[in-house]
Amino acid sequence: MTPEIALTLGIVIAAIVLFVSERLPVDVVALLVVLAVAVSGLLTPAEAFAGFASPAVIAVGAIFIVSGGLFQTGVAGRMGRFIVGLAGKSEARLIAVLMMGVALLSAAMNNVAATAVLLPVVIGICRQTGIAPSRLLIPLAYGAVMGGTLTLIGTPPNLIVSDLLRGRGLAPLGFFEITWVGLPFVLVGTVFMATIGRRLLPDRPSREKLRRTRLPEELLDIYHLPDYIYALNVPANSPVVGRTLAETAMRHDFGMTVLGVVRASEHVIDPDPSEILTAGDRLLVEGGPRRLERAATSLGLQSGTTTSEEAELLLAGDTGLVEVTLAPRSSFEGRTLREVDFREKYGLTVLALWRGGEAIEREIASEPLRMGDVLLLQGSWRRFRLLRSEPGLIVLLGDEAVPRRTEKAPLAVAILLGMIVVVVAGIAPISVAALGAALLIILTGCLRMDEAYRAIEWNVVFVVAGTLPLGVAMEKSGATQWLADVALSPVVDLGMLPVLAVLFVTTVGLNLAISNSATAVLLAPIAFSIAASRGLDARPLVLAVALASSVAFATPIAHQSNLLVMGPGDYRSSDYVKVGLPLSLVGFIVVVLALWVLWGPSGA
Repeated sequence: MTPEIALTLGIVIAAIVLFVSERLPVDVVALLVVLAVAVSGLLTPAEAFAGFASPAVIAVGAIFIVSGGLFQTGVAGRMGRFIVGLAGKSEARLIAVLMMGVALLSAAMNNVAATAVLLPVVIGICRQTGIAPSRLLIPLAYGAVMGGTLTLIGTPPNLIVSDLLRGRGLAPLGFFEITWVGLPFVLVGTVFMATIGRRLLPDRPSREKLRRTRLPEELLDIYHLPDYIYALNVPANSPVVGRTLAETAMRHDFGMTVLGVVRASEHVIDPDPSEILTAGDRLLVEGGPRRLERAATSLGLQSGTTTSEEAELLLAGDTGLVEVTLAPRSSFEGRTLREVDFREKYGLTVLALWRGGEAIEREIASEPLRMGDVLLLQGSWRRFRLLRSEPGLIVLLGDEAVPRRTEKAPLAVAILLGMIVVVVAGIAPISVAALGAALLIILTGCLRMDEAYRAIEWNVVFVVAGTLPLGVAMEKSGATQWLADVALSPVVDLGMLPVLAVLFVTTVGLNLAISNSATAVLLAPIAFSIAASRGLDARPLVLAVALASSVAFATPIAHQSNLLVMGPGDYRSSDYVKVGLPLSLVGFIVVVLALWVLWGPSGA
C-alpha cells in the first residue's frame, strides 16, 4: 500500500465516520472532503472542484425542479388519488396498488416528493377504511424507494453511475435500460409486501386508538392531552380581573398559552388577546407545571388540573385539532417552535409533539424539530386551511384544498414527456435534457423561481458534488485498484455472480450509514476496477451498485422517505428492521439474479 492509497482511504474512512456520527451536516462533510483532497495534493484544485460542474450534479438538480413542477401543478396529486382510488378497501389490495402507484410516480419524480404527495391521501384512506396508518405508510415509503430503480431519473445514484460510464468512454445508461432489472424488483417486492410483508407490519393492539380513524376526539386520548392541559381559576381578588389576556403577559412572561376561557354563561375557545377576564373565569392553559405555579403565584390565580370534558371543549365551535408533519426540505427542520415564532406567525397552538412512537413530554417550544416529527395543532379551521399552503408542512388531512396551478398541469406533463423523448431518442444527454426541462418548468410558470430553489434537495447536490472528487482521488491514487486486487480478490476470482453479490451487499450495508448518493460515488469506481482487472463487463457491476442504492429499507434513516412516514405511522426503528430486512433479501435475490441472467456469467 502506497502513502497515497493510505491517505485516500484515510479520508474515505473519516468521511464515513462523519456521515454516520451526524455531528456535522452531510453537505458540510462533503465540502470538507473537497478541501481534504485538494489540500493533501491528491487532486489539483481544478480536479477537486470539478464535481460542481459535473453533468451528474446538473442532472440531479434539474430533476428536482421538474419533480417540483409536477407537484405544484397538481399532476402528482391527481395521479396519486386516481391510483389509490382503484384499490378499494382490501388491505392487501391497497398495499399492492399503493406500492405500484407510488413506484410509477417515483420513476418520474423525486422519491421523497412522491411519498409526500401520497402521504395525506393515504391518511385519508385510513380514516375512511379504519385501517391503521402503520399498515400502509411503510409500504408507501418502500414503494417510492423501489420506484427509483425503474428509470434513469428515478434516483440520483442512477444519474451518478450513468455519468461515470460516460466519463470512461462507455455508453451512458439509457432512460429505460435499468427498467429491465428494476421492474422485476418492484413487482416481486410488491407481491412480497402484499402477502408476507404485511404480516410483519405493526398493528399496535396496545394503542387501539391508533388503529381507528384519527378524529379530533381521538387525538385527545392518543396524545394524552388532559395530562398536559392545566386550569387556572380567576378569583375575585386577582389583579388580572378586568384586564385583557394580552395585558396579563401570560405567554410572554410565563410561557403559558391560553387555549380557552370557561365561564358559566359561555366557553371562549382560542380566545383573542383582547379578551377581558372576569372573576370566576377558568382558564385552560398549555405549559409546564413549574411555569403554571409561577404564573399562578405572580398573577394571584389558583392552579388545578383539567377534566377530559374540559379538554374536549377545545373542539367546540370553529376550532379543532389537526396533525401536521415536516415536509421534505422543510425550513422548520433543526429549528425550534420558538425560533419559528409559530404561534404568532400562524395563529395556531402546538399542543403536542409526537416522535419515535410517543408524545414528547419535555418543553416542546424549545425542542429542535426533526424529519418524521408530527405536531398536534389546535386552532380555527380557517387557519388550518391557510396552513395547507405552507410548503414546509404537510397537513395530514388530504391536499385537495391546497392551491395548485392545475391549469399548468398539461404543460408540466408535456415537458416531462418531452424530456424523456429527447433522452430515449439520443438527441441529448440526460443532463442537457433535464436542464432544458427544468428551465421550461420555470419559464412556463409551472414553478416560481423561489419554489424551484426550495424543490432542490441541496444537501443531495452538495453530497454528490463533494464526493465525486473523492471517487476520482481513489482511482488516481490507486486505492480502487488496491481494493479490487487485494481486499476483494478472494471473491473476485470466483466469477461474475459472487462479485455482483458482494457489491450489492456492500452497497446496502454502506447505505445504512451514509447517503445512497455518496455510496454510489465511492463504490462505483471499485466496480470499474474489478471489471478492468478481471476482464468483465463493467456495466452490470456498476448497475449492481446503483440498484442496491435503492434497497434502503432496514432503518428509518436509510432513506428520507422512510423518515417522512415515521411520525404519521407511529413507527419505531425496530419496525423498519422487522419488515425491511426480509424485503432487502428479496431485492438481493431478484436484482443479482436479473443482472446475472441479462449479462451472462462473464458479463459480456
